[in-house]
Amino acid sequence: MRTLVATVLYNSKGKEIFCTAKKINDQHLDYIRDANRQDLEAVGFVFIKMLSLEYPNVRGYAIFFEGHVNDIMPALKAMAYK
Repeated sequence: MRTLVATVLYNSKGKEIFCTAKKINDQHLDYIRDANRQDLEAVGFVFIKMLSLEYPNVRGYAIFFEGHVNDIMPALKAMAYK
């Protein structure tokens, strides 16, 4: 099962703007923002690049978790113990 966690778009200054899924809370997002991308991928997160065919300046990515939404927080906490 693959769970959508968030979508991220870049604004004109290159800053990431996060839009989370309904089941993701602020604590999940804080862990994800502060974590290294390689560490997130190691515990089951997948990053999929997004772009717009109509608007060339629109770019970003989607973050998925390979598992159920209930398994996200234990996976994030497990990163701290490594």
